[in-house]
Amino acid sequence: MPGFWKTLKRSLGDAYDYLGLVLLCSFVWFGITLGGLSVLRLIPSIFARFAFLAGFYVLITAPLTAGVFAVAGKIVTRDDPSPLDVFRGAGQFLTLTWRLALGQVIVTVLILANAAFYLTHESLWIKAIGVLFVYAGLVWALSAMYHYPILIEQRPGVLKVLKRGLLITLDNPAFTVGVFSVIILLTCFCGITLLGLPLLYMGVASIFQTRALRALFVKYELLPPEREPVSEEEGAVERKATRWRM
Repeated sequence: MPGFWKTLKRSLGDAYDYLGLVLLCSFVWFGITLGGLSVLRLIPSIFARFAFLAGFYVLITAPLTAGVFAVAGKIVTRDDPSPLDVFRGAGQFLTLTWRLALGQVIVTVLILANAAFYLTHESLWIKAIGVLFVYAGLVWALSAMYHYPILIEQRPGVLKVLKRGLLITLDNPAFTVGVFSVIILLTCFCGITLLGLPLLYMGVASIFQTRALRALFVKYELLPPEREPVSEEEGAVERKATRWRM
């Protein structure tokens, strides 16, 4: 399989080659998400805010995210991506992303609620259980990076997406932590530069996560190895050698 650094290099190359499309996808995703978050200030109750955030993520953000990852998949495979693919992908994976997002929300709430409950207990032994839930939350966050790429690549059911994301994470901890670290650094960079968040973040992150999953699929022989690009001189030599063999 391609190593971590080769995966990162190819991802940056993809983002550069399709920079205009990356900017557009990021801007659309960020603009719609920010529009939804701006409604929060009109909601006084904290529980109502949480319900609104969960509903907005499931109904709007998740399909839109799937659309961006669908474009990322076409960019990586050079399958003639276009700006309309964002909305085509969102519509194509609409019901699947609703179910996936709802599953993500339920699992996240369960982990956070259990961690908070056990960590606030007076007994140290009970608090130790809370620490285990904290580690479970970390593993869950790592596995979530693969959810949308798996959904786009294989289109399985929700339980299979969650299961495969978890198994891939547990089987490739170093590679996954590396991918997660790059996503965190990208988030910090885009947040600091301000313009990076609406113009680069989601487009670049989706390409990198898609590349990472496809690299692991090569390891599991679910995808063939990607052919290395050759220079014009190397191509000419290869063509000449082929003619001599014929």
